[in-house]
Amino acid sequence: MIDPSTTVRRSGRATFRKLDSGASVVLHLDTTQYHGLNEVGTAIWDLTDPPRPYSELMSALGEQLDDPPTDLEADLEAFVLALVERDLLELVPASG
Repeated sequence: MIDPSTTVRRSGRATFRKLDSGASVVLHLDTTQYHGLNEVGTAIWDLTDPPRPYSELMSALGEQLDDPPTDLEADLEAFVLALVERDLLELVPASG
């Protein structure tokens, strides 16, 4: 489980482009692999600039969605962890 105070930020090795459809692609500069994001994934990506604590990311996403799913927290965590695994997002623990 991602700690709510952990900062979520974009990897410096990723570049992003929105498509006309509302979806987007993220390119990892080292692997040259493209990763497609749907509209919700694009909204999450947009919310990581500037970097923000995971709890703020969750709140901001919930506010953006007209009808957020009941399992939004689990879906967001799975999505963020998948992008971390692909080195597209980074998790920075809160200094304490």
